[in-house]
Amino acid sequence: MNYHDIGKVLNFLVSHKFLIAYFTGGEPSLHPDLVRIVEYANGLGLVTSLTTNGTISVELLEALKRAGLYALSVSVDSWDSSFCEKVRNHNGLGEKQRRTFEAARKLGIKTYSLTYLGKHLSAGNIEKMVAYVNGCLGVPFGFCYPAVSRENTYRLGQSAETLPADEVKRIIERLLVLKRKGYRIVNMATYLEDALKFHEGKPTVYPCRAGEFVVYVDWFGDVYPCFKKKKLFNVLKDGKDKQKLLENEPCDACLIDCFREPSLMAYLPSPKLILREISDGSLTKGTIL
Repeated sequence: MNYHDIGKVLNFLVSHKFLIAYFTGGEPSLHPDLVRIVEYANGLGLVTSLTTNGTISVELLEALKRAGLYALSVSVDSWDSSFCEKVRNHNGLGEKQRRTFEAARKLGIKTYSLTYLGKHLSAGNIEKMVAYVNGCLGVPFGFCYPAVSRENTYRLGQSAETLPADEVKRIIERLLVLKRKGYRIVNMATYLEDALKFHEGKPTVYPCRAGEFVVYVDWFGDVYPCFKKKKLFNVLKDGKDKQKLLENEPCDACLIDCFREPSLMAYLPSPKLILREISDGSLTKGTIL
C-alpha cells in the first residue's frame, strides 16, 4: 500500500476513535515510506507499534524512534538460532535479532518478543523459551496463538503445523504459572484465564470484540473484523455510508490474541479486570503500556 492510501487508513482509524496503529507484514521494515507512515500516525495521536523478524537496521530503528514509534515486537521462534534461521529462511538471523533488541532498548522503545506456538514447543519446554527471552534477550515474552485461516489475504498459519488443542491448553496453563511467578510475559493474565475457559468448553468472561474495538486492514484497504471473518468493507473504495463496523457482537469462536487482547480495552472500565491484572503483575512485570 502506498503512503497516500495508508494515510487514508490512518485517518479512518482516528475518525472511529481507534487508539493504536499496529504495523505488521510480511516484513514492514521493507516499506520505503515506513518512517513517514509512523510519523504521520504519531501526528494523528495514534500509539504506534511494529512487528519485525529482527532484520531491521539500527539506522531505521533510530529514524522510527524519532518518528514516534512506541513499541516494537520481534518474532523469535526458538532459543535455537539455527531453528529461527530455518523457519525464516534468513542466515545470521539470531545475531540480527539480538542486535535489534539491544538497539531498541538503548533507544527506549518498548520491546518484546513474539513466539508462534508451533509444534517445536510444549508445556515441557515453554519455560526454557520464556527464560531465554527474559534472560538472554532481556525482554518480555509474548506468544501468538496457533490458528489457521483462509478467509482473507493474511492466509494465517497455512505453512505452519499447529499443536493439538490439549497441548496448547497445557502450555497456557504453564505460562499463567510462570507469569504469576514473576516471569515477564506480555500476554495478560485475563486473556490466559479466558483461554483456559475456552479450552474447557466454559463461557469466557471477556469475549472478543473484533470488528468493533479492533480491526484488520489489509494491503488492498479491505477491512476485516479479524483474520477469520468475512470482509466488512473497503476503506479506500467504499463511501462513508458503507463503512460500518460491528456493534455489540461479542464473539467466542477463537482465541487469536491479535484481536482478543486488544478487545480487553473495551472492558477496562471494569475494576475487576484492572485489579486482576495488577494482582497478577501484568501492569508492572510484563504488559507493554
